[in-house]
Amino acid sequence: MKKTGFTLAEVLITLGIIGVVAAMTIPILMTAYQKKQTVTRLKRAYSIVQQSIRLSEDENGEVESWDTKLNGDEFFKTYLANYIKYLDKYTSQELWDKAPRKNLNGSNYTGTTYNASSRRTAHFTLLDGSMVSMNMNQVNENGIWVGIDVNGLAKPNTIGKDTFLFFFSSKYGLRPLGDAGTPANWLFGTYSRNKVGPKGSSYNACKQNGTGYWCAALIMNDGWEMASDYPWKTK
Repeated sequence: MKKTGFTLAEVLITLGIIGVVAAMTIPILMTAYQKKQTVTRLKRAYSIVQQSIRLSEDENGEVESWDTKLNGDEFFKTYLANYIKYLDKYTSQELWDKAPRKNLNGSNYTGTTYNASSRRTAHFTLLDGSMVSMNMNQVNENGIWVGIDVNGLAKPNTIGKDTFLFFFSSKYGLRPLGDAGTPANWLFGTYSRNKVGPKGSSYNACKQNGTGYWCAALIMNDGWEMASDYPWKTK
């Protein structure tokens, strides 16, 4: 009678092939999942802030009349606190002690939104665990720097990975940093919504050797997606 089945050597070879394939595909699947989760959380937090702005307009008038010379904490209390559900609130120093920020290229974050020395900045956690930060713009155009960290205090606390930057102005509302309506010295050089700008040659571009300041713009320009060329794996 002829024997059927596999020899031990054949089983081991098959398991080895399965192991190699798994080792190659699982990291890819995990990365795709992480990117999708990040964008989903970012879009949800962004929508929550936008919804609070719309609700506030019903009582406080259109955003064109809002006082964007207020500091972040005053702006939050005046226009948004009553229209958004939030949990913990932190000072800039408290937030920096708990979760200091890095730029996409690995350098230390030195910007305004998450800087420990920023005074009267609003940092508050939404019900889903994401965090929104608001600080006044002290440079050129009046407006409010806005940061969204999709997982709050949890790591990596890196611009372009879990933390994304926006700007609110009375003329344009809430826009991703670098896009039209954000301060002139931060624009990525084009008012057309395409990814050439946010992935350009500037130090603030969304690329491996950039700060990642324009990553929110890149994601939104790509239709709320981290495309295959998004700099997820950084140095």
